[in-house]
Amino acid sequence: MVNGFFGKLQFVKYPPLILAVILVSLIILVLTAGCVDKAKMQIEAEQQLAQDNIAQENAALQEENAQLKKQIETLAGIDKALRIEAITSLSKIELTRRCNLVDKNDDGNLDTLRVCLRTLDDIGDMVKAAGEVKIELWDLEADEQNAMIKSWEISAEVMKKAWSGTLLTSYFKFELDVTNENIQPSEAMTVRAEFVDYLTGQTLSAQKQIKLNTEH
Repeated sequence: MVNGFFGKLQFVKYPPLILAVILVSLIILVLTAGCVDKAKMQIEAEQQLAQDNIAQENAALQEENAQLKKQIETLAGIDKALRIEAITSLSKIELTRRCNLVDKNDDGNLDTLRVCLRTLDDIGDMVKAAGEVKIELWDLEADEQNAMIKSWEISAEVMKKAWSGTLLTSYFKFELDVTNENIQPSEAMTVRAEFVDYLTGQTLSAQKQIKLNTEH
């Protein structure tokens, strides 16, 4: 068609300016048509991708709903009293003998409070209980206004990652900064802990007097 048009141009004498305008218009028309096609293809591809994503999300939701339905049916088939009796309940917390104030930087100053906290169930076994804990460092020989040296609020998310231990025991281990507290090696300090159990909502507490040293 374009060839035919150019063929006709050979038999018609157009002024050079008009001929140039016609040629430029034809070029713009061809380029614009190509851009429109590319834009249309891109829009169609994006629409297809969005439809695929929606289909995948719907499939995932259906699978999740099926799993939840199965879990509910399983729980409904277990006697409620037996379920409650079988759940391990937290009985107490303990601060171990590993609690200490240490000089980790080897600069002669006590800069770290190391706290090892055990959570025990109703038969005395150690369990990794879910909850949050408040830890306080006290100098019980100081006056009332200066007795509490520092306190820390430790979230359940942090506690989850703080589970540690040895071959014989397990506990939550925290290393808390006391760099700016100017703790003297001759002092005796007391650590207090209040643990909020997320399963039952109860608050359990413990405290332990610790001796100071410069060991790591």
